[in-house]
Formats: sequence, C-alpha cells, structure tokens
Amino acid sequence: MPADRPRRPASLIGPAVVVVLVAAYAALWLIARPAGQPTGRYLGEMAGMLALLLLSLALVTSSGLMGVLEPAFGGFDRVMVWHRGVAVAGVLLVIPHWILVSGPANPYRSGIADALGVIAAVGLAVLVLWAFAPRLRRVQTIRLIAKMASSTYERWRIGHRFTGLFVALATVHAALVDPVLHKSRLLLAAELLTGAVGVAAYLYRELLAQRLTPVYHYTVQEARQLNQNTIEVGLKPIGKQLRFSAGQFIFLALGAPEQFDYHPFTVASAPADEELRLSVKASGDDTRRLYADLRPGIDARVVGPFGMFDYRLGEPRQVWIAAGIGITPFISWIRALNGSLDYQVDFYYSAADEASTLFADEITAATARYPSLTLHLIRTDRDPPLTPSQIWSAHPITRSSVYMCGPPEMMRTFQQELRAHGVAPDHIRWEQFGLR
Repeated sequence: MPADRPRRPASLIGPAVVVVLVAAYAALWLIARPAGQPTGRYLGEMAGMLALLLLSLALVTSSGLMGVLEPAFGGFDRVMVWHRGVAVAGVLLVIPHWILVSGPANPYRSGIADALGVIAAVGLAVLVLWAFAPRLRRVQTIRLIAKMASSTYERWRIGHRFTGLFVALATVHAALVDPVLHKSRLLLAAELLTGAVGVAAYLYRELLAQRLTPVYHYTVQEARQLNQNTIEVGLKPIGKQLRFSAGQFIFLALGAPEQFDYHPFTVASAPADEELRLSVKASGDDTRRLYADLRPGIDARVVGPFGMFDYRLGEPRQVWIAAGIGITPFISWIRALNGSLDYQVDFYYSAADEASTLFADEITAATARYPSLTLHLIRTDRDPPLTPSQIWSAHPITRSSVYMCGPPEMMRTFQQELRAHGVAPDHIRWEQFGLR
C-alpha cells in the first residue's frame, strides 16, 4: 500500500450522532411525559419537537463548519445529503403535529402564537418544495414549478437564508403554546436548547462564516477551448496559493463581487501546480454567462477546498467511471501521479463523440506511463452506451472500489445496480453535487 495513503475519514460519526440525538430526544419525551396529557395531543407535540430537532440539525449541517462536518460525514456532498434528509423529515413531521394537536382545547393558544407557527411551517414547506421541484420533472403537475425553480436558483438561495428565522419562530411558538412544555421544565429546557443550537448555527453561517473562511485571490491567466461548450480556465494566484488534494472542488466567483456569485467547480490541476485549472461547461445560466464573458485578467476569488473524492482511500483494485464533464476529478488524479500508480485501475470514460472526449491525449499518455491504468473509452456515437453489466462482467467488481463522476441520473442508476450486484455501499463513491 502506498506510503502517501491519506487517513480514511470517520464518515459514520456524523450520521450516528444524528440518529442517536433523534432517538434520545424521542426517548426523553416518552420518559418525561407529565401526568394528565391526552395521548393523541402528546404524540402530536412530540412530533413537533422532533421536527424542531431535525430542522435545527439541518441548520447545523449547513452552518459552514466544513472542517468538522466533512470528516464526520465523509465529504461535503454527504453533509448536504444529510442536510436535505433531516430538513425534509422535519417538515414532514409538522403534518402529524398539526393534525394531532388540533383536538383537545388548549388554554395556551393565542392568535400571535398560532401565527408564528403557521409562518414557520409554511415558510419551511415552501423552501423544501422549491428545493426538490427540479428533481420532480416527471410529475406533470409540477413541471412548471420545476422549470421556474431551475432557472431561479439565486432566488431560492436567498430564500433559503430565512430558514433560521423560521426555526426561531417555531421555537417561540412551541414555548408559548405547547401545554406539555408549560408542565415540564425538563422538556421546556430541552426545547429551548434545541432551538437555540439551530439558531446559533444559523447566526454563525450568516454573520461569521464568510468572515472566518479564507478567500484566495487569483486572476484569470488563460481560457483554453476544449470543445464547443467547455473551456479549461487557468487561474494564477495573487498572494497565498490554495492547497488542495487531487479530486477536490472549490467555490469560485469571477469578476467584481456584484457580477458573479460563488459556484462549485472541481479542480483539474495537480496540487503541485502553481496554476489552478478548472473545467467549465456552459450548462446553467451562470456558467453560460461565465463561459461567454470569461477573458484573461479577470479577478477570481476562491473558497475551499472541499470534498473527499480520493482514490487513495480505496481498495488496491479500482474501477473509475467518468462521463462528460465528470472527467475533471480524474484528470486531476492523473496529473497528480508522480512516477507510480500503486492501484490496479480500469478507467471507463463515456463521451458523446470525439469532440466531447476531453483530455484524451493526456489520458492515453498516462496509460502508457502507468501500466496498472487501463482505459476503456466509450463513444456513444459509435459504441453502445456504458452499463454496469459491462463492468461487472469484466472485473471482480465486488472486491473493487468504484469511483464515479458524471450526470446525476446516470450515477444514481449505476449506484443502484452496482449495489444490487453485491458491491458494498462504502466501496462506491461519487460526488453528489446537488446543493439543494
């Protein structure tokens, strides 16, 4: 095994903490139930408190504390997967909460308290629907919403910044109106602590994270055309240079601060290179504008690095799968090789046609230098599309680590089929770049 193999992150700690906190909070409510509380309403209040806990955890996982969160969950993308999961679960728990607490008379209800609860619940539900609408295009009734949500990411991002306010309103609403909290100081203290943690994480993200996060200043050195809609951007450091591992990504803003917002791009260069290279495909609204306006001399601001997409954490035998612009982290790995590749790698690269096959000469040259790297190039204009069955029929796939990067739908399909064929979940790694 190579000496430079990085330490594997304890990627189960974060999920385990989430599960334990939810279980412990539910157990506390079952044990500390005050006398005389109707079962239905009590379960409804319990659902509301679990919703508050999950929404507070969603704020913690979006707080910007990636130095702690990434190792605990196994990467930026997995932090975001858990962030979405706990947020959706929290909003869904509001439904049984509303249904069950609307029964017996509650002497603590008031117009103001009810209004706070409605604003919080509706606001959070709208944000969840907005976030998931682009993924639900197949549902006829929400295609219009999906189209609108896809083209207004910045509006959604601004709206997302209100989540902490909604959680704060929900915390106050519960403290005012919940009869259980009026009868149990222990449960009231747990509720206030839960809401306070979420709001504190929100305030840290909004007020401190940007000031405490290092920003690296670069300038655009060159923009090299790779094909009709993809360019490779070379950035020259101004002052301190970003340190990263091959396969990681950064958040990049180009031009004056009011021109571009930060967007994620995988680094294509090797860590030892002075120039920071990124592959940019004109796909979304902002990348199309960036692609059209990019020119040497433009200022660039870089935040990062993020991600744990690192083949050195894998098994001695590996399968790499790239499609389209997903070639970028693999070309960074290849450029970072320094004389040897101590892994047996079968590299499947799927591209639409010759023009879409990026870095072909570099990859071919690397296979000549490193005999343990075997390239399988699939061009869909002449070859059948790449399928998981092609891979497992040719390799002992259950004993291999699989690294993938490409269109999300393709990656999800490959992940499902590879797991169904017996590949362990922790042997499959792909960056899930959906940030909402």
